[in-house]
Parts: sequence; structure tokens; C-alpha cells
Amino acid sequence: MKLIHTRVVAKLKCAVMASLISPACGWAEAPRWTLLVEPSFMDYEIRRSSADSQRTILAVTRVDGQEITPLTREQKRGIPITYAQILDEARQSASATLESLTPTFTRDRRGVIEYALLESENPLTASTVLAPDFSEKFSKTLGPDLLVAMPNRFQVFVFSRQDQAYQQMAEAIIAAYLSATYPVSREIFALENGRLRSLGVLQ
Repeated sequence: MKLIHTRVVAKLKCAVMASLISPACGWAEAPRWTLLVEPSFMDYEIRRSSADSQRTILAVTRVDGQEITPLTREQKRGIPITYAQILDEARQSASATLESLTPTFTRDRRGVIEYALLESENPLTASTVLAPDFSEKFSKTLGPDLLVAMPNRFQVFVFSRQDQAYQQMAEAIIAAYLSATYPVSREIFALENGRLRSLGVLQ
């Protein structure tokens, strides 16, 4: 009876941990770990600061389909995983989402590209800026030095750092932020070696 009871407890433990992560339970198809780019006023327990920004953070979450679940401190204590492992999987998740999106390009009267827009119903759209291959995706059209703005979870504006096109779009970006159900940031960021660096709040 004691052996049966032990097995039942083990199965229940696996069922609970499957909602997080537990390699010992043989979880082959685990939900993805992600870093969600979010506003700092959101109450995420496990978060990382975005460089030089007091308004935007990276929240540790897991995504199962369209469902996003923030990681809590209590859950983190029971999970045998490091932040480095979460970061590695989050980057893979961002790359997979980026690969599924097709940017649209806006050009001026001379046909020169002013900016690109990534837009979809995927709540990880804004977080694609963390993908290791993000810069490469736009290097041929906007150059290697990029600026990005993520007014909400579902939009990313991408600009060349060599011009001031982002200033012309400031009003539209701010409006997209203020009207969003899931706002992210009204900042403009430089993308440097896969990391975000805030250049300031759009006015």
C-alpha cells in the first residue's frame, strides 16, 4: 500500500509541475519559456530590467499556445532551472515567432524604406526584438544599426539608426501605446548585440 501511495503522489507531483517545467517527469512537449517585453508598472514577480530603462522590463513567463503565465517566486523555488537556461529558451522562442512574421515596409516618395512594421495577433510579437537573428532580418533593408519601438504586445516598429524617421512616427507610436489593451512602451530603443538600450521616451 505504501508503494502504491508513493506512486500516486509522484504522479500528482508531475501533474502539478507539468504546468511549469520538470524534466524528471518526462515532459517532452513543455510550454516555452519566454521573456516578455512589458511595462514596468505591471506586477511581475520574476523580471529583469531592460538596460537604461525605468519604464520597460523583461518578464519571465511561459507560453502555452496563446496563454501567457508569469512565473512567480514560489514557483521559481520549485523549478530546477537557471536564468541562463530560461534566457536561452526565450531567445529560441523569440526566433521562432520572428520567423513566422512577415514585415511590411513603408517607403517615402522616392521609394526609400522609412521603416518596417511587424504586426500580428501573436502576444509574443513585441518580444521578437530579443531574437538573436532580429538584426539580420532587417540588415539588408534598414542597415545593421537598428532602432525599435514596441508600443504594445502586437507591434514592433523598426527603423534605421542612420536617419530620424522614428521622430516622424512618434505621434503614431504614442497613440498605439495609449490605445492598447496590452501596452508595452513609448520608448525608442537601440538594438545592440541582441540587447535593448533605451534612448528615451517619445514625446
